[in-house]
Amino acid sequence: MTIIRPMRRLLFLLIIVLLTPTAWGQVAANPQESLRFSCVDKAFLSISLSTPRRDQFLNLDIGLADPAGRTVGMGHSDHPIPNSQYAKVIEIPSHPERSKAVAIEICGASPGVYLVTVSERAGLDYRLTVRADDGSGSNNGNDAEPVPIRGEGDRVCHYTFKLEMQNGVVSIRWLDKSGHHLRFAELPTCDAVPRT
Repeated sequence: MTIIRPMRRLLFLLIIVLLTPTAWGQVAANPQESLRFSCVDKAFLSISLSTPRRDQFLNLDIGLADPAGRTVGMGHSDHPIPNSQYAKVIEIPSHPERSKAVAIEICGASPGVYLVTVSERAGLDYRLTVRADDGSGSNNGNDAEPVPIRGEGDRVCHYTFKLEMQNGVVSIRWLDKSGHHLRFAELPTCDAVPRT
């Protein structure tokens, strides 16, 4: 009888931990301020989903794997990316009515290839945006062309990009399914994968 009570408590605590949003990589419920404002001397990376007018939060999930195989966001919790957040963010605090996004942000981002996963829904228009800066404060940043997307089904899409930071220049290059750079002004398309 004395062993059962501690086991029940342990089981109860385990269930609470497993059901918390961070354990499953769920987006934080309340809007957060962007990490950009507290990440002043390190490379900053933001991957966001927004409505075309950025006037409301989407009910879409996003996940990210970095060059080292660490993850954050939808369905990821085993090897988290340090100094990252997955949240509904207000990107411009002085204009919250038109800067709403569901975002993954990293302070201290590493150069290399990143894999973005989006769980999309049919008939929903949204934008996928990637932004980065090197943290030097000299406006050495880059925004990839926002990708306008029309959700075509209840599917999971993969998108891949390469973040490069050399000699004070930051660049974001979308990659095709084979890992090759897309041509200038060519936007990526959904590499649909089965839901798991």
